[in-house]
Amino acid sequence: MKVEIFNQNILIELKNKYPEKWNKLNFKNKEKWLIKEDYPTYIQLVKISEIFNIPFGYLFLDKLPEKKLPIPYFRTTNNTSYEISDELYDTILQVQKQQEWIKDILLEWGHEPLPFAGIYNINTDIQTVADKITEILKLKNNWAEERINWNEAFKFLVDRFEEAGIFVVINGIVRNNTHRKLDVGEFRGFVLYDNIAPFVFINNNDFVSAKIFTLIHELVHILIGKSASFDLRDMQSANVPEEKFCDRCTAEFLVPSKELMDIKNIEEDTYENLAKKYKVSKIVIARRLLDIGKINKDTFLNFYKNYSNQEIVKSKSQDGNFYNTIQYRYGYKFLEILKYAISNNQILYRDFYCMLSLKAETAEKILKDVI
Repeated sequence: MKVEIFNQNILIELKNKYPEKWNKLNFKNKEKWLIKEDYPTYIQLVKISEIFNIPFGYLFLDKLPEKKLPIPYFRTTNNTSYEISDELYDTILQVQKQQEWIKDILLEWGHEPLPFAGIYNINTDIQTVADKITEILKLKNNWAEERINWNEAFKFLVDRFEEAGIFVVINGIVRNNTHRKLDVGEFRGFVLYDNIAPFVFINNNDFVSAKIFTLIHELVHILIGKSASFDLRDMQSANVPEEKFCDRCTAEFLVPSKELMDIKNIEEDTYENLAKKYKVSKIVIARRLLDIGKINKDTFLNFYKNYSNQEIVKSKSQDGNFYNTIQYRYGYKFLEILKYAISNNQILYRDFYCMLSLKAETAEKILKDVI
């Protein structure tokens, strides 16, 4: 049965804004819908809403609602006309939903605000922040040297984050939809600040050393009590005070400047030796040498472009085991708390299935076999 009451102007807007998605609609009369010479069926309208990732009801509105992120979005390049992708938008809303669930549960359990949440501002001494990160994560001075490789260092830090009360979500797609990949060029991660249940998100399509940088950058955001999404293009922050502060604190924590000041000559093995010591990439080392004036910006950017492709290493979280991957996509701490909440009848199994966008039997297997 054909539907005549839809708004064809919505279809025109969708076609103009997302021509690639419009081309995916394999309906021979779709151009006639735009001038109402023909009409789509209910099933075809459902397909349209799926292809364009919009609620079905949007097709009957006067115009599409404005898509606005609920948190600041900082881009390294000054492109004010940039329009965020549906993938970034939907991912932030999904993690917000997770945060709301967990915060309600933790408050019901009597949890107090985290003692380090929002305690600093952008005028705080950089070294003070770096020292605080070490304290929060309960790290030894040589913690990085004790890790075998970047993957182990990253996983180690994620575990320490969750032990400290910070929820970590790592994903390279929107929820479990493998057709909706997250663009690392658009964003490397984001943080949703909350003094009870702060959430950080890492784009899993990034190379491992960049994930480590993003993770610490997000912790600094929690220390100053600010939510944000960021691209950290070329491992550099946006030109705003808040991002520059978080960037400097992250770099100082990962590679202390005082340990680089005595370097006289920059050789190829300089990058290699320092990268092995601090369990960061050669790119981060190059970035630190830029910070303290040992190399210039052109040298750094050339190094970044030449070396970054070598670092695109698939994370161990993407190991082919779906049930293990789910832990990263939603966060181990998040799933663990929901398991306890279910066992205490605080939430229903049905709601758990919906949150994970999984079938009941798959979600139950995750609860029983993975957590």
